[in-house]
Amino acid sequence: MSLPRDFLDEIETELAAARRSVARDCTHTAALEELHRLALAVTHEFARPITVFEFIRAAATHHDRERRLLLVRELRSAPTAR
Repeated sequence: MSLPRDFLDEIETELAAARRSVARDCTHTAALEELHRLALAVTHEFARPITVFEFIRAAATHHDRERRLLLVRELRSAPTAR
């Protein structure tokens, strides 16, 4: 990493990094909220705790299964300590 040209450049670089982090956090949070809503519905439908495989198989369409897989990957790929 190179040194900033001046103090303002240093601030702008950090600000840009912080904005990217916020955008990632917002995307991650939205995915988790969707995943929670869907998993809660499947749990209610089955009337018992579910596995990730049941969650994915309970999807009505191929598109829905792909979306659920994507959401599970988002859950499991993101670090827990942010």
